[in-house]
Amino acid sequence: VDSSVLVHDYLRSMAAVALSAMEFCQTSPGDIEDADSENKIPSFLHLGYGAGSLPRFMSSVIPNSHNVAIELDDGVVRAAHETNLLSQSVELKLGDALSYQIEHDKSYDAVFVDIFDGDNLLPEEFYSKAFLERIRQSYLGSHPNGMVIHNFHTGGKARAAQLADAVRSYRRVFSTTMLVESLNSHPTGGNAILLAMNKRRLDASSETLCWHIAGRRAQDRFGINFDILARTTNKLWFS
Repeated sequence: VDSSVLVHDYLRSMAAVALSAMEFCQTSPGDIEDADSENKIPSFLHLGYGAGSLPRFMSSVIPNSHNVAIELDDGVVRAAHETNLLSQSVELKLGDALSYQIEHDKSYDAVFVDIFDGDNLLPEEFYSKAFLERIRQSYLGSHPNGMVIHNFHTGGKARAAQLADAVRSYRRVFSTTMLVESLNSHPTGGNAILLAMNKRRLDASSETLCWHIAGRRAQDRFGINFDILARTTNKLWFS
């Protein structure tokens, strides 16, 4: 399996948003490429593992990063270990993402959320104010530029209402929120990627300009083989 390849379009959008946001927050190249201490190693928390494509991809494009994934399905965890698809920089844990407790003094640079129930809806607990406060204060605690990249399914009144509710919840907790649609989205279905950040950096017009610049920088810096800028500006919305 080539870890540098993302087959699903929405995963490419999630990765594009994350990498652009790292550039947007003006992370220096040395913080990622020349990390010489544990404190400088980028760390990412993935709530929901699935096939593991996104954790492996982040591990591939940022080789010294540490990726922790929490997965509720023991069959998925068992299969991942049996097929030997986990790299040294991807740690897969069996557990409930809602109750996951991180180690004392441990925090992450980014949290990826990609969780759905049997009806293809996100359980509302995953965008409750209490849960988002835990992400901001605990999971992202020591990182002023900490961020959340959250995948939502779109299409239909129920999903539209849920996305609107989730955006409102994120806006109550985080200083900056941004939303883009995956390139393959259409009126009857698709994906919306929400980015939430701890810090408000610029006014709205300047943010949009800097976001475009960040996309181009991320494309060059990480050598991505899909169009980052197209994905991070598709129906772009800042708040």
